[in-house]
Amino acid sequence: MSKQIALDYAEHANWLLDSAHKDAERYRRLAADLVAPGDRRAADIGCGGGGMAVALAATVPEVVAFDADAAVLDVARVYADRCGAALAFALGDIESGPEVLLDALGGAVDLMWAGHVVHHAADEQAALATLAAAVTPGGRLAVAEGGIGARVLPWNVGVGRPGLQARLEAAGSERMIAENLERGAVPMPYGWTAALGRAGLTEVRTLNEIIDRPAPLEGAALTEALENLEARVGWFEAFLDEDDRAAWKTLLDPESPAWLGRRGDLHHLEVRSVYLGRKPKRG
Repeated sequence: MSKQIALDYAEHANWLLDSAHKDAERYRRLAADLVAPGDRRAADIGCGGGGMAVALAATVPEVVAFDADAAVLDVARVYADRCGAALAFALGDIESGPEVLLDALGGAVDLMWAGHVVHHAADEQAALATLAAAVTPGGRLAVAEGGIGARVLPWNVGVGRPGLQARLEAAGSERMIAENLERGAVPMPYGWTAALGRAGLTEVRTLNEIIDRPAPLEGAALTEALENLEARVGWFEAFLDEDDRAAWKTLLDPESPAWLGRRGDLHHLEVRSVYLGRKPKRG
């Protein structure tokens, strides 16, 4: 099987829209935590379905949804229209440098949100420096990265070899390694808090959100867990061996007696991390 490396998110328009809708409450909570009195401009970098941009627009007068893919921006427009949110949209690449980013955004912003986008840059540290340069003095940069991925399955599900989900996570890492090699990525052998500091930000801190949904998952929680697993299997399957691909096909098939949706031992335990830093004021 040939390995598809970089993910084409424009091919997953429905997934982007669904994710923006499902995470709307989480985005509202994050926006409430991140927006400061007096913020006039904000940006959602790598906006995807536009979920965070819409949440920010509830309290910030001007919000720019920014992405490197015009088709993804079209998805964000659809979601913003559904929500009745007035957003500005900008096409660009965070690897093009601070001047290009500032021009695309129409100037610096008081709050910049970059959700799971910086790790796709060939030089993550340079990308953070570019983002920080487009933040107003005293403004903040919030970067959603890292954390601990959702644990859903027991170690032994009775189909295939034990440790199936751990190997799926490892396949995701292998896909990321391959993507880094493909684009000649510069290693960043330190964590996100250190990286924000090196980008010139101060008061750097981590906001962790723990999602703890014990077994048995039911209703919307079960549907979400299954859809997320299915999406990741699709993204990473080229980095799974034949036995694991067969096991996932059986477990995710509603017609199969082993379908995961019939089990009573699925759970959802996850840590989502946001790293926040402030740009020093001049003088």
